[in-house]
Amino acid sequence: MAIRSSSTRPAITVSGLGLIAAFAWGDVTYVSPSQARLRQDVAFLADDAQEGRAPGTKGIEASADYIAAAFKEAGLKPAPGADGYFQPFTIRGNAELAEPATITFKGPGDESIKPEKGTFQPLAIGSGGVLDGLPIVFAGYGISAKDESKHLDYDDYAGVDVRGKAVLLIRREPQMDDEKSPFGGKQTTPYATFTHKATNAFQHGAAAVLLVNDLAGIKDKDDSLLRFGAAGMDENSPIPFLMLTRAEADKLLAASGQPKLETLEKEIDSDLKPRSRPLENWKLSGSVKIERKGVAAKNVVGVLEGAGPTADETIVVGAHYDHLGHGGLTSGSLALLSRDIHNGADDNASGTALVMELARRLGRRADPLPRRVVFMAFSGEEKGLLGSRHYVEHPLIPLDKTVMMINFDMVGRLNEKSELTIVGTGSTPGIEEIVDALGSAAGFKVKKVKGMSDGFGGSDHESFYLKGVPVLFPFTGLHADYHRPSDDTDRINFAGMARIADLGEVLLLDVARRPTRPVFTKAAEAPRNPHGGDADPGRVGAGAYLGTVPDYGAEDKGVKLSAVREGSPAEKGGLKGGDVIVGYAGKPIATIYDYTDSLGRSKPGDKVDIVVKRDGKDVTLSVTLGSRPGH
Repeated sequence: MAIRSSSTRPAITVSGLGLIAAFAWGDVTYVSPSQARLRQDVAFLADDAQEGRAPGTKGIEASADYIAAAFKEAGLKPAPGADGYFQPFTIRGNAELAEPATITFKGPGDESIKPEKGTFQPLAIGSGGVLDGLPIVFAGYGISAKDESKHLDYDDYAGVDVRGKAVLLIRREPQMDDEKSPFGGKQTTPYATFTHKATNAFQHGAAAVLLVNDLAGIKDKDDSLLRFGAAGMDENSPIPFLMLTRAEADKLLAASGQPKLETLEKEIDSDLKPRSRPLENWKLSGSVKIERKGVAAKNVVGVLEGAGPTADETIVVGAHYDHLGHGGLTSGSLALLSRDIHNGADDNASGTALVMELARRLGRRADPLPRRVVFMAFSGEEKGLLGSRHYVEHPLIPLDKTVMMINFDMVGRLNEKSELTIVGTGSTPGIEEIVDALGSAAGFKVKKVKGMSDGFGGSDHESFYLKGVPVLFPFTGLHADYHRPSDDTDRINFAGMARIADLGEVLLLDVARRPTRPVFTKAAEAPRNPHGGDADPGRVGAGAYLGTVPDYGAEDKGVKLSAVREGSPAEKGGLKGGDVIVGYAGKPIATIYDYTDSLGRSKPGDKVDIVVKRDGKDVTLSVTLGSRPGH
């Protein structure tokens, strides 16, 4: 029993299934044991001590141990082939400089410029490599922009050959102080991003990028360089990407007989005409060594065996327990530049706590269920569903005997209208009617958002859906604290969570007791991501829609696809799961960032050639892009 102060006005709150969640009388409030357990679990997982549960931290290890202990106490057994209650796997870690970088500019004869420490800095968004006498080209802002609606037709690479060369680029974009600019003026456009500059340089054949601060962005003449990881820790591009001070760049320009950066910038800003040019007789040499070591991660798995003729069939009940750590540009944080701990109370301590609660409820039953129930807490979800994808590729219980996966992700913010979104009701016949009936009886307003009835949608159920397993995904909705440090325990609706646990238990028992297993069906929809934004990078920019599902855990050069959506332009064009996209519209693709940037320059109706690696061979497919669903 948990006691806390309350108002003197008597109140009784009853869950939709008739279980007393809380009541108040006088100055005392009674909270049900279920609600108290949920509060205790969320408070532990979302405490500052867990460091935001980022993979590779002591906090996520403590969280895994906590969940495993709860599974054991509930009477669950380790899965066959697991390491106790854990299924270890490795994810790609953050970039690290293996040794200090070196660069030298070599000119005609014995002339050279050797930038000193503090005047240049490699960035983690690039790769390592040996810079072996690369010719140098000044390529303005490194932008290729064409937008008829804004009368914008600008290309810094027009008329210059940068293949196998280093490009000297200015940060952001032209006319940063001009609100009437066809670019963004004081509000930058996607053309100003590091991603666009890295991808555009790579796709034009450049071998390295040297980036300098733009004049408009320098306050009080402070030409500070970014830290190694400040632009992000993911590899945006397969070529080295370095920052250089303006003073060093001006030395190089002067030595090659070119105007100062300030002059070139002002000329470009005056008429939006590129001033790109080779820096004759000057070359870049040096070395950048970047390592990306693997990070140990693990899923937490507990098994409740069934009994009877269907005991070898399995229901998976899962949630991810990882989150964003201290945030940062590549973590997914929406708190710009914040390094505060992101505790992720709703995302997804709430779902993890609910899985533990269901494990306790079912584990103490005297009679075994007709089917096995496997409870899982996944790691690496925020990195691209890595834990659940590892499980479905290396299942501890046969997938062909897995009849349903129920995923809880962000179930801690039930609103006053008791609105509960449930994704996946189109993945097996008849389940929508059952969800509606049970949800209504429990007092919920069940929402099925258009484009979200299948099993896609940016959380771990998607990994199972792609393997032909029916899924359900309850979700209480986005809020202003999503992926921000403010997603904390004090904002969780524990009474609402207890009600969702009641409904989850009844749904789980319904599936467990069915005489026949649910039949898997595919829904031909172009789904949305309930966590915000697009469900995949195959649908970005200008409403263009392709319909691909990238495998974020793959380390292929290119973009490996887990699947393509049924009825999508990708499927109609012949793309398949397992393909690795290596070319788009005549340009090479090496990373997911190359892919998203290239797609972002496309429009609905564009016909593009996409090159994929399939069975070791290059296959060229012609695809007509569709419109963004809902537009």
